[in-house]
Amino acid sequence: MENKGFGAETIFIIEENCQGCNKCIRNCPVFGANVSYTIDGATKVRVNPKMCIHCGKCIDVCDHNARDYRDDTERFFQDLQQGKEISVLVAPAARANFPEYKRVIGYLKEAGAHLVYDVSFGADITVWAYLKVMAEKGVSSIIAQPCPVIVNYVEKHNPVLLDYLAPVHSPMLCAAIYLRKYQGCRDRLAFLSPCIGKSDEIRDTNTEKIVTYNVTFKKLNAYLTMKGINLNEYPEREFDDPGCGLGYVFPRPGGLRENVQAIAGKIWIRQVEGQEEAYHYLHEYRRRLERGKKLPPLVDILNCPYGCNKGTGTNQEVDLDDIDLAMEAFAQEKSADEKSRKLKNSSAKLFKIFNKELKLDDFYRRYKKVEVQPLMEPTPEEYAAIFLKLHKDTPDSQKINCSACGYQTCHEMARAIFNQLDRPEDCMDYNRKEVIRENLRLEEKNREIERMLAEITQLSDERQQRAAELTRRIHEITISMEQVYRGNEQAAQEIEKIGSDVGEVAEYAERLRKLVAEINDNVDRFTEATGDILGVARQTKILSLNAGIEAARSGEHGKGFNVLAQEIKRLAEESQNTAEEALGNEEAIQVLVVKVFEISNTIDQKMAAVNMAIKNIAAIIQEFIAQGEEMVAATTNIVHDYTRNQD
Repeated sequence: MENKGFGAETIFIIEENCQGCNKCIRNCPVFGANVSYTIDGATKVRVNPKMCIHCGKCIDVCDHNARDYRDDTERFFQDLQQGKEISVLVAPAARANFPEYKRVIGYLKEAGAHLVYDVSFGADITVWAYLKVMAEKGVSSIIAQPCPVIVNYVEKHNPVLLDYLAPVHSPMLCAAIYLRKYQGCRDRLAFLSPCIGKSDEIRDTNTEKIVTYNVTFKKLNAYLTMKGINLNEYPEREFDDPGCGLGYVFPRPGGLRENVQAIAGKIWIRQVEGQEEAYHYLHEYRRRLERGKKLPPLVDILNCPYGCNKGTGTNQEVDLDDIDLAMEAFAQEKSADEKSRKLKNSSAKLFKIFNKELKLDDFYRRYKKVEVQPLMEPTPEEYAAIFLKLHKDTPDSQKINCSACGYQTCHEMARAIFNQLDRPEDCMDYNRKEVIRENLRLEEKNREIERMLAEITQLSDERQQRAAELTRRIHEITISMEQVYRGNEQAAQEIEKIGSDVGEVAEYAERLRKLVAEINDNVDRFTEATGDILGVARQTKILSLNAGIEAARSGEHGKGFNVLAQEIKRLAEESQNTAEEALGNEEAIQVLVVKVFEISNTIDQKMAAVNMAIKNIAAIIQEFIAQGEEMVAATTNIVHDYTRNQD
């Protein structure tokens, strides 16, 4: 359980259960005691403890168990278990809420409680004190204050009425004071209570903190259930107080009135019960006071519509008829006891005892104004600005007053927003108009989307046309590139063939060079042989000369030898001429062979350069072919992807 934002306060929000339905705001009698907020987009409503009077209405009306309260039940039992001396004051409403209330007394006694007093006795003291104040203090009108919630409201939100609150303690405090001052009880005091607001009375400095614990019926029942305690296992015990008069009727509506009229007779007493009536009446009371109109001598006013018997700290499950039956049963029991003791009016007899033994000042109650930051009232201009923000720009729209936000009027909602107690999002009319505006915005958006879709459709058609054109062109490019690719491939093949032919020519040139070299070698040998022939021819010619000379010397005997010598000389001269001519031809051949060799070398160099150029061209063509293949593949992929995206 979590009390969002304010710490351990008496009434708190269980945030996870809150549905933001605003019933707590709608039913709360105090403007500003609830604060609407959002968490994770969900609306929640928390308690504003500075404004809250602990009327318990929000707990009563919540359908989601999103509000709960704290009292002192656990601390009370812990202290009992630790052996602390504690006496208990029991509200008279216990008779209606615990049919076996005497067994409750028995349980408390066995749990360690010292004294157990019926606060009905304290109610008798309260009535006695009221009548004395009205008779002796000259008070013309007083507002009864047994209900701490009424006191909270006056102290916080209507302090003008502080002087009109009854200057007498509640029955609880009157019983406590009696125990302290007249019975000498020094125990801690616990109040078995039907009321959440009693915690405020207990902690109030004006009550001197005589009572320590507020143990509500509802939390006590929960404690007994949790601990598995069966009251039927405990004995019935009686209260330790002297016995009450008519104070036991205090917890039902008009209980104070019955008591006062039983003693004082017919007197004008205004009886008011319930959150819907009580706080409205206090405003009416204030207006009458300000106008100087006559006021009731006594206002018997309670926060709870059915009195304390169905107070904020009870289980609220007991039937009204069962309450009446329980009180009637006690009345009969009490009447039988009084008859046995021959008592005609127990309250009157008690009052005589009180007059002798009690001091009115001991039961005197003081009050103080509780400072609460006042809520601001917007100026007309500020109201107009808030209404404009709420889309309420006409007088009629500012008076729809549907109360879905929790506030009774649109002006209250605007004031709540101004004081940061609520948000425009809690206004149903605002949300309705926001929905309308949003629908209009959505319609405009839809129209815009339709226009955009039309444009997109048109663009899509154009894109499809362009895509088809692009596909066609890419297809043409692909075909052209494939043709270029095939042409390049054929060129590469032709160039490869040319390269092969060039290689063959280079081989023939090499073979020619080798043959030329071989011819050159043979010419050199022929030249050498020719030289040898020339040498032989010269020697033969010299020999023929020598033979002619010898023949001349021989005369007639040498004529035949002379003829031979002349023939040899002729042959030698012819051989020399032939050899010289061959030698001349051989030189010419050598010149031609050198030229052929030079041409062969030139052809070889040229063919090598051509072959290198052909290889370079072939490499370039191969690279171009590879690039062309890549381009064809990329173009094909582009067309494929584009077509797939279009599909």
